[in-house]
Amino acid sequence: MFRCALRATRARCLRPLPTRAFRPPRIVRFSTDVQKPSTTQPEPTNLRFTVDAEGNQMIDLTFASEGLGLPAAAGYGWVQLQFGDKVGKDHRYTIVRKLGWGTYSSTWLARDSIENTFVAVKVLTGHMTDWCEHAIAWEPDAFRLISQTPRSPHCPPLLDEFIFPGEGSAGSHICFVMPLYGGDVRMLYRERTTALPFPLAKRILLHLLCGIAHAYERGVVHTDIKPANILFSTTMTTEDIEAWMVEEPSRRHEPEASHDGIVQSAVSQPLPMITEDEAMRATYLLGDFGSAQPSELHNDNTVIPVLLRPPEIYLGAKWDLPADIWTFGCLVFELVTAEHLFVHERNQKFDLDETENMLYQMMLYSREDFSGAQLQASPKAPEYFNADCTLKKNPKLFGGSIQTRFDEMKIISDEDATETRLMERCLCLDPSSRSTATELLSDPWFDGVE
Repeated sequence: MFRCALRATRARCLRPLPTRAFRPPRIVRFSTDVQKPSTTQPEPTNLRFTVDAEGNQMIDLTFASEGLGLPAAAGYGWVQLQFGDKVGKDHRYTIVRKLGWGTYSSTWLARDSIENTFVAVKVLTGHMTDWCEHAIAWEPDAFRLISQTPRSPHCPPLLDEFIFPGEGSAGSHICFVMPLYGGDVRMLYRERTTALPFPLAKRILLHLLCGIAHAYERGVVHTDIKPANILFSTTMTTEDIEAWMVEEPSRRHEPEASHDGIVQSAVSQPLPMITEDEAMRATYLLGDFGSAQPSELHNDNTVIPVLLRPPEIYLGAKWDLPADIWTFGCLVFELVTAEHLFVHERNQKFDLDETENMLYQMMLYSREDFSGAQLQASPKAPEYFNADCTLKKNPKLFGGSIQTRFDEMKIISDEDATETRLMERCLCLDPSSRSTATELLSDPWFDGVE
C-alpha cells in the first residue's frame, strides 16, 4: 500500500509515506486541482481531506499499489499501462501483466513478438527517467556496461531499451527489456519461517559474488546489494506461462482518485514461487542497478541500506568498490542465519546514538581499531572519535565477535562456522584491507559449491 498527501490549494505532492491500511470515510469533495471523476465512473474510496500541523488543508490519498497519476516533478510518475498495450520499436512487446513495482519503477511481463517468448520490461518512473537524462542517476550506463560481451550468467543482460511516452504528469519513461526471472531472494524468505538451508545460502552467495566481480570488471559499484536485488532464474517455458495466465488471469485494483484523475493500477502477480529443490538448481544474479555508480571515489553518504553500510560512508569519507564488499560480508551472515549482523538503534547501556552504536559494533565484530590515517581522512570522524582513535563515549569493547554470533545462533556446524572467516576478509574497517570479489571467489568456504 502507498500513501500520498496533496495540498488542496496547490496539489503539491509530498514524498511517499508508509501507512497501514485504513477504511477511508465518505468522500466529501475533490480539490479544484484534482480532476473529478466522470458521472459514469464509480466513486473512488481512497481520498479524504485532512489538515496538517500548519493548518493547511491536505488531500490524503491511499493507493492499493503504486500511486498512478502522481507528478514526476514531485518524485513520482509511475507508468500507466494497459494489458494488451504494445510498446517498444515496431510495437514489439505486448504487455500482459504486472510482475511488481518499487520506488522508482514497475516491472511488467510482456510477449516478444519476434522471438515469441516472454520477457520482463522494467519501466522507470518519470522522476527516475528525468534523473537518468540529467546524469543524476546512472542506471542506463551501468546496465549497458554489464551487458557487454563477454557477459556473466550472474548479471541480467540488457536485451533492448526504449522510451515510452507515458501520459499526464508522469512524463516519459525509460524502459529496459531483460530476460524473465523467477523472483528474488527476499521472496524465498517469505516462504519460510527459518533460515535458508545452508547449502542454498552458500550457492546464492557464490553466484552473487560472481555477479559483483563481473560488475567490478565493468567499473560498476552496485551500492544496493540486498536480498530483494538478488534474482533467480526460472524453468517455466512459454507454454507453462501461458497455462499459468489462463489459471490466474491478470487483474486490476479498484479505481482510485489521483492527481491526474481516476486511475486503476494493475495487481502485482509475480511468477509462482519455486520449490526448495528448484532453488538449489537455480542460477542467482545481481539485479537492479538503479543505484549503481561508476567506479571512482565518491563522497555521497546516503548510499547503501544502513544495516549494510560500511564505516567509510558513516564517517563521510570517500568510498569505491570495497563498499560493496562490506555489504557482501554482512549478507553472508544474513543469508546463513536469517538475522541481521548489526542493529541500527540506540545503545542504552553505553548511551550511544544509532551511528555511534554502528561504529561500536563494527569495531567489536572486526576486532579492529580505526587507524589515525583513516579517521583523518573522514570528515565526520571528529564527531565520534577522540584524537587517540577511541570512541568519545568510550564503550567497553568486550564479548563480541563474528564467531561468537555464529555460535549463539547454533544453526551451523563448528566447521562451517570456522570457515566463516570469509566475513572477516570483507568486514575490515579499512577499505583497502578488504579482499576483492575475485579474491573471495577462491575462498575455501566455497569449496564444492556450484
